[in-house]
Amino acid sequence: MIASQLLTQDELALLFEGDQNQPMYVYQDTVPAELQVLKNNCVAIDPRDENVKMLIARMYKTVTDGDRAGVGIAAPQVGFNRRLFLVKRFDKANEPFEFFLNPQIIWYSSLLQQGEEGCLSIENRYEAVYRSMTIQLTYFDLEGNQYQEVVEGYTAVIMQHEYDHLNGILFTDRIVEQAQREYEDATIETPLVYEV
Repeated sequence: MIASQLLTQDELALLFEGDQNQPMYVYQDTVPAELQVLKNNCVAIDPRDENVKMLIARMYKTVTDGDRAGVGIAAPQVGFNRRLFLVKRFDKANEPFEFFLNPQIIWYSSLLQQGEEGCLSIENRYEAVYRSMTIQLTYFDLEGNQYQEVVEGYTAVIMQHEYDHLNGILFTDRIVEQAQREYEDATIETPLVYEV
């Protein structure tokens, strides 16, 4: 298993500012101190830390909260520079939210799809981003067991967006990076539109 740490006292103080039924404040790119958190590279989290369940519960409450609901959220978006994200699984029955501890995307397909993305940390901005159609990732559960999975389509797009957050990359960074590349259209279908 990757070297991981328990949540710090500062992180625990932030976590327990509310209970598991309360959404957390979502960090914004327009606030310099919050942007710094969003741009940091995250460190591993100890899956067996008893407080991780509370963090997952509060992140779930945050990403499903009313008008600002999304389809994915990463720990830095609520102030934790830890390798954890939640994603709505559009590739599974009933589209459940699942959490991914210490995820690593170990393979990206060269076939890309383009779709409009937004972000809970970047208000009122939606732009087209290229993402791999298929990814392969590894991650851990709360007992420290490791899993490996291949994910396709929209769910793979959400995972790539959230994984970028763990590496201090916002979708706006991808737009700048991709503007410098050339892409060849493989289809004539209408691009997908979605928010993450």
